[in-house]
Amino acid sequence: MGDDGQGHEGGHMMGGGSALPPMPSLPAGFGAALAQRLRTALWVFDIDNARVIWANPAALDVWRADSLEALYARDLAVDMSPGVGARLKQYQEDFIASDAVFSEVWTLYPQGKPRALRCRFSGLRLADNRMAMLCEGLADYNDTPEALRSTDALLHSTVMITLYDLDGHILYSNPAARSAALPLAPGSAAPLIERLMDHADHRRLAADLARSGEARLVARVRTDGGPRWHEITARTCQDAATGAPAWLVSELDVTESVEYQAELEATRTKLETQARELRELHHAAESANRAKSQFLAHMSHELRTPLNAIIGFSDVTRRGTFGAVQPVRYGDYAELIHESGRLLLDLINDILDISKIEAGKMDLRPIEIDPHELAETSTRLISGMARENSVTLLTDIGPALRPVYGDARAIKQVIINLLSNAVKFTPSGGKVKLAIEDRPEGSAVIVSDTGIGMSEEEIARALDPFSQIDSTIAHQHRGTGLGLALVKNLVELHGGALLVTSRPHHGTDIAAIFPAAAQ
Repeated sequence: MGDDGQGHEGGHMMGGGSALPPMPSLPAGFGAALAQRLRTALWVFDIDNARVIWANPAALDVWRADSLEALYARDLAVDMSPGVGARLKQYQEDFIASDAVFSEVWTLYPQGKPRALRCRFSGLRLADNRMAMLCEGLADYNDTPEALRSTDALLHSTVMITLYDLDGHILYSNPAARSAALPLAPGSAAPLIERLMDHADHRRLAADLARSGEARLVARVRTDGGPRWHEITARTCQDAATGAPAWLVSELDVTESVEYQAELEATRTKLETQARELRELHHAAESANRAKSQFLAHMSHELRTPLNAIIGFSDVTRRGTFGAVQPVRYGDYAELIHESGRLLLDLINDILDISKIEAGKMDLRPIEIDPHELAETSTRLISGMARENSVTLLTDIGPALRPVYGDARAIKQVIINLLSNAVKFTPSGGKVKLAIEDRPEGSAVIVSDTGIGMSEEEIARALDPFSQIDSTIAHQHRGTGLGLALVKNLVELHGGALLVTSRPHHGTDIAAIFPAAAQ
C-alpha cells in the first residue's frame, strides 16, 4: 500500500514508512524512586517548624542521619542563629510572593560538624498550604576551613553586602542587607537610587566607580527601620553567574557615630559662640574699667584742691588761730568738718592710688631701703593710734638684714595700711607686731595681730576693692574698705605677692613679699 500521507492513529511516521509506537507510561512513583537513586542531595525543609520532613538517601548522607525519622526528630532551631532564622523567613516570603529561586553556598552543621554545600532553594507548597523549601545540594563545596569560615562570615556578618547590576537591580544580598532594605516597589527600576535619600550621592557613587572602579561615602539611606546613615564602600566587579559587569556594595550603619559627631560639632559651635561673647564682654568691661580708672586718675587735682581748702580752714577755725570761736558749738562743728574732711581725703587718696595702678599710671622708683629705718618711720606714724586703742605695738627686725628693694613711698604706704588695719581690728589689750625678714624670694614685711581674724570668705572680700568684712568690730570703724586691696595692688606692682593667713577670733598674719634687686 502506498503511503497516503496520513499516520496511523496513536502513532507517528518513522523513516522508511513505519509508524512510531505509543510512548509508554512510566511506572507509578517513578519520580520518587528516581530521587532516591540520585546522588544529588534533595530534601524538604519545613521553615515554620525548622525540621527536615523528606530527604533522599544522598541528603541523609549529607545530614549524617541513618533514617528520615532520625533526621525529622532533630529540632534544627536549637542551634540556628538569629541571622539564619531571619534569612529563612526572607526566603519563605519570596517563595510566597513569586517563584523565587536562590543559589548560594551554605554551611550546614550535621551532628555539630560543619559541611559547606552549594545549594539551590525553591518553594514547595505543602498539603496544608504552608510554604516549605525544596533544597538541592548541587555539589560539595570546597570545605576547607577558610571556605567554611568565609561562608559563615558572609551569612552572619552585620555588614550589609549587596550585588547590583549596572541598572541598580539587586542580584544578591546577604541577610544583613535584606533585613535593612526597603521592600521593593512593584516595577522598581533602580532600587539603589531609591534607597539613597539624596540622588546626588548616587551620581557621585556612579561617577567614582566609572572613574576608578572604587567609591566610598557616608550617605543618608532609606531602610526598613527609617532613615539611617550608612558608610558605603563600592567597587566594580563581574556577576559570577553571568559574567556581566556589576557593583559590589557593602554598607555599615554609622548613624550613632554621625549623630554623635553632629552633637559634638553643635556643642563646639555653641562653646565658640559663648567664648566669643565672653571675650567681647571682657573687652568691654576692661575698656569701661580703664575709662573709669583714667577718669579718676585725672580727677586728682580737681578733688584734692577744694578738699584741702576745707581741711585747712576748718583746722584754723577749730584751733581758734584768729581768736576764740563763739559760740562754742561752732568750734565743735569745725572739729567735725575737719575730721570728716580728713576721712574723705583718705578715701580719695586710696581710690586715686588704685585707679592709677589699674590705669598703669603709677610709676615706681625702686631703691634699696634700710629695713630698720623703714620700720621706725612706719611704726612712729601708727604709735599714737595704737596708744589710743590700748594696743601694744611691737617690732622684730633682725640685725643683719639685706636692704628692702622697692619704691620707698609705696612700701611705707603698704606697711602703714597693714599696721593701721591691724590696730583698728585688734581689741583693747591686744598686740600688733611688725617683722621684716629675708627670704629666698626677697624681703618679707610681716604684720601680725591678735585681733578679730577673718574667715576665707572674709579674706576674699577684704582683698576686693570697696568691700568690708561683715563683723561687729568692723562696723565700729569707719574706713574706705580699700586698705588691703590697695596693699595687694602695690605689692603686685612690685612683682611681689601678698599672703594672708587668718582665722576668726585667732588673729591675722599678713606677709608682703618684695622681690630682691636684680643682680
